[in-house]
Amino acid sequence: MKKILVATHGNFAEGIISSINLILGEQDNLHYMNAYLDEVPLKEKIKTFFEQNAATEDVVIIFTDLFGGSVNQAFLEYMDRENTHFITGVNLPLLLEAVMLNEVDVTEEKLKEIVKRSKEQIIYTDNQKHQTNEAANEIFDI
Repeated sequence: MKKILVATHGNFAEGIISSINLILGEQDNLHYMNAYLDEVPLKEKIKTFFEQNAATEDVVIIFTDLFGGSVNQAFLEYMDRENTHFITGVNLPLLLEAVMLNEVDVTEEKLKEIVKRSKEQIIYTDNQKHQTNEAANEIFDI
């Protein structure tokens, strides 16, 4: 089974999962981990997640917020875990695509494609307000 965990500093993980559930409906295979909001050490939370939510044969995708950040570093001991993928810099387009992927489609190549597309969703739109409505309609596919 495909399992997805979003782990971030503060409440960001819970918030982005809330957005996913609003858009796609409740997702049973989607989990979040809000770091540093309670007294439970992050490494303990991670260990508990793998013990309780991820069987050895499960495909697991871990999303974190900052490359090199403490949350990302806390997962280092799981980097060699079979069928586990790590992506940092989570955003809503990235997570939406990953959630909608079938388990058999979760490959390194496919995940790299999704990451590339999600980067393309980060657009400075201030320039768009100066274009004609026709051009804006093309840009935003309206």
